[in-house]
Order: sequence, then C-alpha cells, then structure tokens
Amino acid sequence: MIRAVIAVILAIALLGIDEKVNAGQFVTVNLDPPNEGLNDPEPVDPVGGNDGTTLGEQRMNVLEAAAERWAEFLQLTVEIRIGATFEELECDSASGVLGFAGPTFVAANFINAPETDTWYSISQADTLRGADTQDPGDQHISTTYNVRLDDGDSGCLAGNTWYYGLDGEGPSGTVPLFPVVLHELAHGLGFLTFVELESGEKLNGLDDAYMMFLRDQATGKDWPDMSDEERVDSAVNDPNIVWTGSTVDSMSDRVTASEAFNGGLLRMHAPDELEAGSSISHWTPDADPPLLMEPSRNPGIFDDVDLTSALFDDIGWPVNVLGIEIFQDRFEE
Repeated sequence: MIRAVIAVILAIALLGIDEKVNAGQFVTVNLDPPNEGLNDPEPVDPVGGNDGTTLGEQRMNVLEAAAERWAEFLQLTVEIRIGATFEELECDSASGVLGFAGPTFVAANFINAPETDTWYSISQADTLRGADTQDPGDQHISTTYNVRLDDGDSGCLAGNTWYYGLDGEGPSGTVPLFPVVLHELAHGLGFLTFVELESGEKLNGLDDAYMMFLRDQATGKDWPDMSDEERVDSAVNDPNIVWTGSTVDSMSDRVTASEAFNGGLLRMHAPDELEAGSSISHWTPDADPPLLMEPSRNPGIFDDVDLTSALFDDIGWPVNVLGIEIFQDRFEE
C-alpha cells in the first residue's frame, strides 16, 4: 500500500523579497548516513537500464530518474531540492508503507500567487515567484522510502523486494520503486491538502490550493465554504467527495469506470474510516484504468503521471505538458 504522509509542514508566509533566480531543476539530496540507504555499498548487478553497481547507487539513480520525469511536465524556474532517505517503515506480510513525502514548508501571499490568503507548497511558490527562498541547506520536499523491502523478510509484503530497473514493472515478487517515487514527489509538489482532517481546521485559518477544488456532492458545498465540523464529516463521506478543477474534468473521460465519478466529476479517496495520510489526498481507488495518485499502488503503472499534471494545472502550477502524451502507456485517444 502506498501511504503518503506529510513529513514536515511549516507555515511561513513569503512576501516579495529580492532573491537570486536559479536555473529550474530538481536536485536529490542524499540524507542517509554512511553505508546505509542511498550510501549502501552492497555490490549489485545493473538491472533494467539502471547501471548502478551498488545498492545505494541504484536507489539514487531511480530517485533522480523519477525527478527528471517530473521535470518534463513542470515549468521549473528554480532549483527544487528533494531530501531523500531510506528507513525502516511500517510493514507486515499483507501490506506496508512503501514511502511518504510532503513539502517542508508552505507559503501564502507571495509574488505571483494565483490566489491570496491561500497556502501553496514551497516548491510551487518558489517556482511561481521565480526565486529560491530556502536557505542553501534546506529542502523543498522531504521523502522517505522503506528499506525493509531489501531485507528479504517474508514478514514484509510476503518477501517482495524493490525493483530498481527503469524499464517497467519488473519480475514477479518485486515492487518497482520508480512509480512509487513519482507518486511521492507529487505529494511533495502539492497533491495534498493542509487541512487537519480530524478537526477539519484549515492551516492557520487559510485555504490551501488543493482544498479549493474539493466538493461534497451530498451537501453541494465546496470545502472552503464549510465549517470545520462539516469538513470532518465530509472527509469520510465517500463516494461524495469530488474534484471540481476544469483541467482534470476536461481530461477525466480517459477514466472509463463509471463508479469513479459522482455527478460527472472524478471522486477522491474518502473512506468512512479516516486514513491518516491517505484520505482526501488521493484519487478514488475505483478509477480504471488505475491512476498514479490512488492510495495503493496498482500493477501496470510505471512512468505515467496521467491526471496528476492536470490537477497541478488546476491548482496553478505552470505545466508544460497536457493531453494525450501523458497517457501514452495506458490510454488511447
């Protein structure tokens, strides 16, 4: 199960400060200690287009390849730093947390903000204003992946291990890391709400760019217009929570499962028992063909970002590519 959790969120309102403009790119920052995680020296053979010769090198190659994939879709104007580490995460024989990620900071009321008094992930905010407001040692996104899948422990996902190839799903008994990284980076870039779902409270009383496009079809109310108590109820009101953004709506006909929609709009994940880190900040698992940003990983998804870039366009990210190109592996015109 892919469970995406907000790793760190610090509420900081960024205003118009002169900053040096950097070339737009993703940079993966290795936060692991020596001989562990991304620095693991265990020798391995190249696999599936990944020519790393140690376990740590192959892991880093996948992380960097996934970041490069996202760079194809987004118009980056600054260096976006992604802090990455491999650690032991929750896992049993039937399910486990493959990884989690989130923005390290949020920003509102910055130059070129699409909406006032609205929170955006720091990577989106810095991209829109064309300046890196982070200190040189700070990251924009924090990511962590489960090192236990390399232990060969039958108690973790029945012994399934990571596949570090860059060429597809990999052999039976493996979990490809590439689509997991694509998924987690999307959360770090802004595919999530900053609402505290247990209380319904907005972060410091402000809307966020994601919640602005959430609607409860049972009540007809959009999330920004609800009381805290109404958002608490709405967060578990499946199948009524939908995405109202026009770009996703214009492209969602590529999802052919009628049960993935309510009132013609694509549903969000809102099970009747709140799932921390999963509820609301994912598409419904009823989508077919399956989508990258569902709460659990689906076989067949590898390097497609499908409707994710459409959602980013809705929330104000400058997007390079929309249309059939992003559906090249699993969708047809």
